[in-house]
Amino acid sequence: MAPTPIKRPLKRRGRSRTSRFLPYLYGGLIAVGFLLFDWAGCALLFPDQAPYRYELTKEGPIAEFPELGLAVPETLMIRKFEVRAEQATGPLAVLHTADPGEGAAPVLLEWQSRTAQPLRTVSGRLADLISLAQAVTRHVPETAVVLGWWDTARQLKLLAGVDVLFDENLGQPLLIPPAWSGRRESIEALEDLFWQVSSDSKPLFDRYLDALLSDPGEGAARLRALAGERQAYVAVRLADAYLLGALRPEHFGVGFRDFPAGGEIHGQVTQVKDWLAENGYRSYAVDKKSLGATRVYFLTDAGAEGTLLARMLPFTSSNPVQLEALRLVANYGGYWVYKLPRVEKAISGDAR
Repeated sequence: MAPTPIKRPLKRRGRSRTSRFLPYLYGGLIAVGFLLFDWAGCALLFPDQAPYRYELTKEGPIAEFPELGLAVPETLMIRKFEVRAEQATGPLAVLHTADPGEGAAPVLLEWQSRTAQPLRTVSGRLADLISLAQAVTRHVPETAVVLGWWDTARQLKLLAGVDVLFDENLGQPLLIPPAWSGRRESIEALEDLFWQVSSDSKPLFDRYLDALLSDPGEGAARLRALAGERQAYVAVRLADAYLLGALRPEHFGVGFRDFPAGGEIHGQVTQVKDWLAENGYRSYAVDKKSLGATRVYFLTDAGAEGTLLARMLPFTSSNPVQLEALRLVANYGGYWVYKLPRVEKAISGDAR
């Protein structure tokens, strides 16, 4: 039987042209990967397929955004984004953010929604915010503290340099259209990364919400406990009522509806009142959303009418001027500003 011949391996003549270029190919792919995840690029991409994305359309110092009307340091960097979805022909929202400095989360300056249903948040008018910030700069002492919804607080710290209780992007509530409710996880991942969401001060913010949901006397005492011994002010807006309802729906029932603006004023008022009466909503407040719409917030349960926040806002069931637990000091468009009384007076409900 002939022995089985041993097969010697063929001598390698050298690396192929493809193998020689592999290191360069891998390096190029890595570089492209880093570029795709550069948040200051054209778009912020996510592998978990959020239904929308943030696209950067413009960035630069404040001097390049005169339309905003902001009186802030020239070095403040502003970025303009559009919220885009694959199926939509136009942007779902247009927003401006400010960069407060290295390592700090972006501050939302303006959110212009282009959808009928709330997306991410319910924002006020930038002109009202500017008026509020200017007044805070002139009249609030440097040693005082301002309480307000976390996004309002961050805006006032940036624009007025005032001390605030909340200085983090808490990212709550996150408003999502019902059609996207099944994709909340991917949306939260997008929002957390883009806005650098933190939860460190969430327990403190929960105490703020508890105060807003209390009756006026107890709520004022809770706010004073949060502020400590310092002179303190509270800034609220009608949008806060809707956001509070989204976070605590079992304790604060609220909704809103936009009515087209224009036409005869008396006829428009009649239309709003007739709709509210037909649906059984007796407590409401009107907020001029824009030149093209009038937004009406309404309370959906009687229990919400007695809360501190409802009493601080111009609902038909309340009168901010006559609120005794806090002292109204100013109204700037959609913002209402109150001064907190001293500790002993806050507990008794006497603001004088």
